[in-house]
Amino acid sequence: MAKRLINTIKQRSKRYINYKYNYSPRNNNQFQLYSEGKQFFPAMLDAIKQANSSVYIIQYIFETSLTANLFIKALIQARQNNVAVYLILDAYGSKGLSIQQRQQLLNAGVQLYLFNPLRNHHLLKYLYRDHRKLLVIDKSTAFLGGAGICDDYNFPEEHDKSWRDIMLQINGSIVQDCASLFKQHMPGMQGQNLTRHNRIKASHLLLHKQQARLLSSCTWHHNEIQRAIIHAAKKTRKRIWITTPYFVPTRRLKKSLIAAALRGCDVRLLLPGKNSDHPWVNQVARHLYNRLLKNKIKIYEYQPRFTHAKAILCDDWVCIGSSNLDKWNQKFNLELNIEVQSPDLTLQLSDFFEAGFNDAIHISPLLWNNRPALQRIKEWFWSKLAMWLERLVHNMR
Repeated sequence: MAKRLINTIKQRSKRYINYKYNYSPRNNNQFQLYSEGKQFFPAMLDAIKQANSSVYIIQYIFETSLTANLFIKALIQARQNNVAVYLILDAYGSKGLSIQQRQQLLNAGVQLYLFNPLRNHHLLKYLYRDHRKLLVIDKSTAFLGGAGICDDYNFPEEHDKSWRDIMLQINGSIVQDCASLFKQHMPGMQGQNLTRHNRIKASHLLLHKQQARLLSSCTWHHNEIQRAIIHAAKKTRKRIWITTPYFVPTRRLKKSLIAAALRGCDVRLLLPGKNSDHPWVNQVARHLYNRLLKNKIKIYEYQPRFTHAKAILCDDWVCIGSSNLDKWNQKFNLELNIEVQSPDLTLQLSDFFEAGFNDAIHISPLLWNNRPALQRIKEWFWSKLAMWLERLVHNMR
């Protein structure tokens, strides 16, 4: 049974998608920011239960857990109500989803696809991953952000194992673009109601309230997300607040942030502290602290638990999604963010940042200069190893 299941899913799966798609700004949208799993998971499940025609899901992490059980039950119930359900999972990120639960979904009529399964003769291509997190209901409601379908986000809020993350609920015209994005990946659905949009400069987005635009990235050569962030950073005059779980920025992004700080902007980074799922990446990020602090960038390390949120606030420009600000993520991953100009969402995200700063340690130059010698050695070691691995992969291509 397991072999037959694997063959069925492989027939539906794609090894690598040459993902290049540009979107125009959309007006007349509404946004609700959820900052805890106990907020966004119930909202997402309720939306699935209310579905009338279709449920589209793209997920990186979907693993056997109490949370996944709730989603699987909701998806099966949707199929029993004659709702079309399509589910794209990353083959690596969803490796923790059991064979039995995959079979449950297939038996219920869920169209399940795996992105880029491992093939022995394509080991390097296996580095390419679909890291997006998107849920679209009836082409009228969407959820977009950084959270996977697992229990890491679903402990009680006060539990130190519960990850801090955000999901954005979207209603309005841009949900049509979310549905179109999904359709281009589905066999037999490409070209249905898809309209290619010309590339629009990010500055155009700042002209209207409640306007939004999807930002996609497909590896190093097509990264609308980084371009939009750098463009916004260059225009910013008051503040640039960034939160990301893995901060190893490209040279261009780092220069943009330093330039903004030196011209008087309040540039702040809210990064993980003692809690992280990849502590070695924290050490690589900390190797950058000296230069950042010398150039007036403020650094905060969040203490209560692991902060996995990915969000940027440049004055009143908001960017939220799945993309981490590390070089490996931008080289190998499919990512999806949204840029928004909305006073209400700006206020919601500002409150989220302020709460994070209050629960963080401010890394002052004095505090950083007095860190232990062992900490300095860890930073040096992991940064050198990361550089070596990056060169190794580059030479293999």
